[in-house]
Amino acid sequence: MPLGCPVGFLERHRVATVQRLGDDQPVVRTFVRDAVGLVSVPCEDEIDLGLDPSEVQELIAITRLEASPGSVIELRSARLTVGEDPAAVALLDECTITPVPWIAGMLVYDPRRDVLDMLRHDVSPSEWNEGGGNVDSPHRVGALQGGVLVALATVDAPEGRLARVRVLVSPQHRRMGYGRAVLHALVRHVLKQGLIPVVRLAVGDLAARALASTVGFVAFARALTLHVHHVDAVASAER
Repeated sequence: MPLGCPVGFLERHRVATVQRLGDDQPVVRTFVRDAVGLVSVPCEDEIDLGLDPSEVQELIAITRLEASPGSVIELRSARLTVGEDPAAVALLDECTITPVPWIAGMLVYDPRRDVLDMLRHDVSPSEWNEGGGNVDSPHRVGALQGGVLVALATVDAPEGRLARVRVLVSPQHRRMGYGRAVLHALVRHVLKQGLIPVVRLAVGDLAARALASTVGFVAFARALTLHVHHVDAVASAER
């Protein structure tokens, strides 16, 4: 299904995103769309990664392969380790969004911290973190049932025109439409800001993939994370 939003800039071979971990280890986000490799190595960061132009082309070619999680790719000046988190990236726009859903509850916009704590204490710390509970979010939408927060959608600070959204639902209220309702309300707000909502879906998370589909998200690319280890650093660590 073609998207009506202006995503042409994402179809170039370079998507400008280079993130760093706490130990300054470069992390390259790469995307594969059909047979086209989209790799996050903008020109200004090639020196930062320590890769010469030919190796950048190798890196782009790698994204066209089905590199398995945990595999190691050797370049002349760096060793790339494929992350354990392969995922699908899906986008949404005004043409694909579904009709507004109905829920037996009330939506609340930008809930206070004490309201957020209702849901935080009902899920595991990892679920709270991955669902965006700890994100410094510019906007959230929650669903209340009986005065208790049972679902929450959060948007990350946008990167360019892309804004990642996340959803968290209380275990006792899943598959009841609350996740769809908060996600739908949030993406409508994101679209009004002139941004493109994005979700990152773990390959094996069928429930999350189904939820995103019911709101109107369309698969755009597969995503890999490549951890870059420079050859001199690798050699020092192996001595």
